Amino acid sequence: MKSLQNITKETAYYRGKEITYGVGYDTYMLELNKLDKKFGRASRHGNAKMGFNIERAFVDHLGREAHSAKASWDAVGHDGKKWEIRTRFFGQTSCGIHFMGSSDSQNRPWKWAGQGEVFDYIKKKCDAVDMFLVADASKTGEKGLLSWWEIPSKAVIELYNRNEWQEANRTAYRLDKETSSIAGPRFLQTMKWIFNK
Repeated sequence: MKSLQNITKETAYYRGKEITYGVGYDTYMLELNKLDKKFGRASRHGNAKMGFNIERAFVDHLGREAHSAKASWDAVGHDGKKWEIRTRFFGQTSCGIHFMGSSDSQNRPWKWAGQGEVFDYIKKKCDAVDMFLVADASKTGEKGLLSWWEIPSKAVIELYNRNEWQEANRTAYRLDKETSSIAGPRFLQTMKWIFNK
């Protein structure tokens, strides 16, 4: 049974590429939150565990899980598209999102081994997947609410190529192709810019 329920979606276009914003409720997360409350557990089953549960809900929603844990994508959609799922807590201003392989983001081979440039790893990831699903888990709380964006990998490349990731505040630094992570507020400001064009 799919746990993602009552989904509403809105679509916008960035340079001809369709980006979707969705909101829904995850019934599984809602039940876990009720159990936490009933048994007085304040842990909220941990951020890593919550992220895994949210990813599982989206895998079920999109289609099926990747054939291997080492695959470059998390899910394969009903239409055959390969999806990478990123779960972030955008309620924390310190959160960031990277559009490269997680191991590349951790190991930084461009810095420590002198292997290529940051943008090479962003392109590598975007060549391996068709779509990114970026989920905001900051409102999951007691109500199980999830919001997310479905972004084509080609739109991610275009945002980098045109340097169109929007400033979140006046003091933000200039973003370029050598920035490995997009700050959460900057990501949210860019989505707001795209949906309010």
